[in-house]
Amino acid sequence: MENGITAHIGGLKCDSPTCDYKDDSITLEQYESYIDAPCPDCGAPLLTLEDYNQVQKILSLVDLVNSLPEPTEDSKEKGKISFEFNGTGKVNVKIEKLDE
Repeated sequence: MENGITAHIGGLKCDSPTCDYKDDSITLEQYESYIDAPCPDCGAPLLTLEDYNQVQKILSLVDLVNSLPEPTEDSKEKGKISFEFNGTGKVNVKIEKLDE
């Protein structure tokens, strides 16, 4: 069965709204070591514990959805969900339907 949701999580950006620092080479597996790590440019956190916990909840949701029975061919639609974090633990969610 093909997964209902595929998670592409990686990279970190500075939480400061006035700083443009980001590092797309950081992998999800490295996230825990970046909790409260300072931005090399301005010193603001690259990843807060609140945001890290939200990522873990998203991964749990992906696992839950992928454990559900596969949808019928008629009900399969493709979409993209993006999550943006700002260090507060609140998540900005953007959902878009993808054309097949």
